[in-house]
Amino acid sequence: MGQPVRLIMRALALGHIAWGLILLALAAWIAFSGIRVLPAMSRGTVAANLLTVLLFTVPLAGAPAALGTWMLLLGRQAWTRHPGLRARLLWTHGLSLPAGALAVGLGLNVWRAAERSAAHGGGLLGGLGIFPIGVGAGMIALAVLSIGVAWAAPHGRPCPSAP
Repeated sequence: MGQPVRLIMRALALGHIAWGLILLALAAWIAFSGIRVLPAMSRGTVAANLLTVLLFTVPLAGAPAALGTWMLLLGRQAWTRHPGLRARLLWTHGLSLPAGALAVGLGLNVWRAAERSAAHGGGLLGGLGIFPIGVGAGMIALAVLSIGVAWAAPHGRPCPSAP
């Protein structure tokens, strides 16, 4: 395996690991924020309140946690040049590219709506549109890089731990 291919694969692996850690941190923040609300709840028993908090927190934190875990696994496979990496990259990033574009579009629509609302005295939360734009831009950048590498790089050789 040539040195440039090795460096590109290592950069791809580090990108996946970084993105996975960001998504896991986001999931942890969502879960922590949900649990932090529990003491402020004034109605019902502690068990009922915990069930309510978990009902809203687990679905919100579960998606970024699952995607972050998958990105870490893809990063590990890119680092070791796992034989099935090309198909996994194409499937994963073929699905995440439209999702990233949708997130960027959502963020831009939030900004446009905030501009219209600001014309009538509102629009205070319009700056929150930067979050879906940032997440979507990160998804698009990693997806384009991954799809390009999956098509351009030679097929992976079996890793040393593979049978």
